[in-house]
Amino acid sequence: MGRINILDTKTANAIKAGEVIERPVSVVKELIDNAIDSGATRITVEFAGGGISLIRVTDDGCGMDREDAEKAFLIHATSKLHSIEDIYSLSTNGFRGEALASIAACSDVTLTTCLKGEGEGTKVVYEDGSLKGVYDNAACTGTTVEVRNLFKNLPARYKFLKKDSTEGMYITGLIEKIAVIAPEISIKLIKDGSVLFTTPGNGSSLDAVYAVYGKETAKALVPVSFKYEGGRIEGFTGMTSFVRGNRGLQVVYVNGRLIHSKTVSAAIDEAYKNAVMKNKFPICFLMIYCEPGTVDVNVHPQKSEVKFSNDGDVFRLVYHGIKDALNKNGEAGTLFGGIASKEEEDTNTGTQLRYDFSASASASKASSKPSSSTASHKLGNSQQGEPAAANKLLQILSDFKPDLEALKETPDEPKAIEEKVSDEVISVFSGGPEAPAPAIIEDVTENRTLTDIDRLAAADFVGIIFSTYIILQNEDVCFIVDQHAAHERVLYEEFMVKKKPGVAPAVEQVLSPQILTLSWEDYSFVEDKIDRFKENGFELELLGDRQIAVRTVPLGKAGKQSEVFSAILTDLKREVPSKSEIWYQLIQTTACKAAIRAGDKITQQEAMALIEKLSKLEDPYHCAHGRPTFFTVSKKDYEKNFKRIV
Repeated sequence: MGRINILDTKTANAIKAGEVIERPVSVVKELIDNAIDSGATRITVEFAGGGISLIRVTDDGCGMDREDAEKAFLIHATSKLHSIEDIYSLSTNGFRGEALASIAACSDVTLTTCLKGEGEGTKVVYEDGSLKGVYDNAACTGTTVEVRNLFKNLPARYKFLKKDSTEGMYITGLIEKIAVIAPEISIKLIKDGSVLFTTPGNGSSLDAVYAVYGKETAKALVPVSFKYEGGRIEGFTGMTSFVRGNRGLQVVYVNGRLIHSKTVSAAIDEAYKNAVMKNKFPICFLMIYCEPGTVDVNVHPQKSEVKFSNDGDVFRLVYHGIKDALNKNGEAGTLFGGIASKEEEDTNTGTQLRYDFSASASASKASSKPSSSTASHKLGNSQQGEPAAANKLLQILSDFKPDLEALKETPDEPKAIEEKVSDEVISVFSGGPEAPAPAIIEDVTENRTLTDIDRLAAADFVGIIFSTYIILQNEDVCFIVDQHAAHERVLYEEFMVKKKPGVAPAVEQVLSPQILTLSWEDYSFVEDKIDRFKENGFELELLGDRQIAVRTVPLGKAGKQSEVFSAILTDLKREVPSKSEIWYQLIQTTACKAAIRAGDKITQQEAMALIEKLSKLEDPYHCAHGRPTFFTVSKKDYEKNFKRIV
């Protein structure tokens, strides 16, 4: 038949490159793994154009002679394995012999190397996946691999790359993490000709953390050292008072290899359970050491995923290791790390957050200063004079308070539980889960009428339940409004108006600019996009050494610039469906983070001012992310559910 073809080496390597080399950071990962395996004490990683135009990794390791330099580019050529049995006792980062062959298949590569003690080195040059020549070279120390024009002969792969700044951010984040696990190596990172950081290489992981992430992060760490069932965990875990909005600084290594593991993440969460606020994540740098035969690193071409022979033992090792460290530091028994956010303090003490929704002021200006003279407003407070029916409604819904409290907004997760809560509320009104629930929630996306909004604007205030939901009544209709979603929509539309051509964004000057210290990864991201931040209301000044000053913020959120800016930065660094829409994502996120939250206490006057603004919007039915701002329950629906009518 003759239909089966044996692929030539160039084609086979190009296909393999698609598995091993996903983006520029994959090249850096493979090259720095080889540099570490070479026994280097100094490694310099340099990149330009996000790693697409240039990646150069230089080490002072053992080097190679001419024969090995040529063999290094052959597929599955490696000095780290001799037989399959060796894979169960690996002590190196690389082992498949795919890296250089894959890199050469999708870029232009120049390797210069010299065996230690030799007077002459070797240069190997590949272009377009083909060997161009092997040359004598002046003696040098160690090995330098220079990669240019990544994916130039693989346009299908190239078009899926992100902007240079984003690809560069991935590289910076990787080198930051590798520097911590290789403290005995002095690692220098150079981006577009500028040195970002250099680690001391003195063998201290804490000093490496200090050099990469700064003094504040290093001071927030407590040492971890624990053994369990033949395994050992070393490293550092964060104090309960030092948390982030994502897992970006939960860094895990297994036998010196940077990995991702759901088992380890679950153990970290369990160890900090009830010690940090919900949807906040502690930082940690955990080095797990176990017998090579109990972990399989040959799961994925990028070697970032591993399989453990006993997940339970690993879970217990991490869990008890962290708990032991926190106990020794007096941290484990402290609820929320001994501190609470300003909003939590206000909630716990009964003081009231003040929000200005008046027509004379921007709806975005939300002061975090508590008013000591105003008591917290709670549905059912006899001093407020709420109707008895409202008290009964509160009692009916009180059983669902734990779920409703879970609706607190977080930088990382949508409030998907809200649909579940709505279903549960319907179930209560319908007589329980077994009774058929009537359609008491209007589908506002299908049933938009001016009458609904007019009635909402004219509705009377009843109360606020769970410090989240505003209850109003108009004739025979009850409106239940999500205060966060409503305020988010108000802010979103106000900010979108300012996005029209020729109209400057609404900003507020920060009286005393706060200095924020970022990771090099985040600093690099901000540096590359500083003009775009300014276009959207953030005037930032780069101070160097990973520090920025926030001088203006959008939507009147001065005083919370650290919290809002950090949350926005986290969202913008994520993968998004369309690159062109990323700055509309900024507007959405800014509106979300600047809005009052579920659990924030507002007065009746503030609630009604918010409702008035909501009723005048172009789309008052949805928040910036598409969630409903309110739903209605008619008097007839109540009567049906209480069997007053059939």
